Amino acid sequence: MSIDLRPPDPDEPAVRSPELLRLVQAARTAPAPVLKVSSDAVFAGFQARRRDSRRLYVGVGLAAAAAVALLWARPSFMSSKTGTLEPVAATTVEAAHTAPAALAASVRVVAEEGPPTVVRGPWQVELADGRYDVTVAAHAGPELLQVDTPGGTVEIAQGRVVIVVAGTRTEAELRTGVATWIAPDGARTPLAVPPAADDAIDPAAGPSELARHADALLAAGRRDAAIRVLDRLVSAHPDSPPARAALLDLARLLKAAARTDEARCAYALYLERYPAKEQLADEVEGALARLGPGPACAGLRPR
Repeated sequence: MSIDLRPPDPDEPAVRSPELLRLVQAARTAPAPVLKVSSDAVFAGFQARRRDSRRLYVGVGLAAAAAVALLWARPSFMSSKTGTLEPVAATTVEAAHTAPAALAASVRVVAEEGPPTVVRGPWQVELADGRYDVTVAAHAGPELLQVDTPGGTVEIAQGRVVIVVAGTRTEAELRTGVATWIAPDGARTPLAVPPAADDAIDPAAGPSELARHADALLAAGRRDAAIRVLDRLVSAHPDSPPARAALLDLARLLKAAARTDEARCAYALYLERYPAKEQLADEVEGALARLGPGPACAGLRPR
């Protein structure tokens, strides 16, 4: 028995199989394979790798920008005082749009009984059951306050109206100024100031007494009461001498009170009662034309 004392060759396999030795020798003597890659192919591969890298960077950049925009758009929940996550109120455009409407400066509504007024806009309010004192001060514009109730609408040009709402029933009492009641079917009825005790018209008064009564009321600044007296004069005594002047005075007072349709009817009635050759006919026709078109009239009342 012989023992091989030579140190092992690191390049020589540990297995002494003849077949394996032949394969190892063949691999050692075989020439190295030739890589058939040109410089153009290498450059093209570099360019492709560079494009892939750019796409990756752009994608990461867009994702980061979207995340920043999302965080910026959402309200902050970090408390600067405690350093903890707490809801923090943020002012947004939507919050600004939902701000409650405010009444115009010339409008005042006092809820004497019942819930507060619901403000729909500067010139529109809605009332529920209760008693309300509504005032519209004189203003330069043509705006009218629209007071909506379950029973109808009160349209106020100026003045003071006390409105009582009970279910679908609404009572509107004009204290001063000009206002109109609009029924649910659209019918319009001008409101009148109820006569005071000293405004009562004597049913037996003649045309001259009525004319003097109207003059006294005008001198006292009581235009609405004077309008009622003149209306009675021209309706009950149409052929009397004071009626002609009273009809013109009535038309002018109605126009000054913004009761345009009634003023138009008073001027039209004057032209109907008195011939066109009348000295004031041209003046009356001009005043009527300046009021513009309107509804047809039945005497002093618009239809």
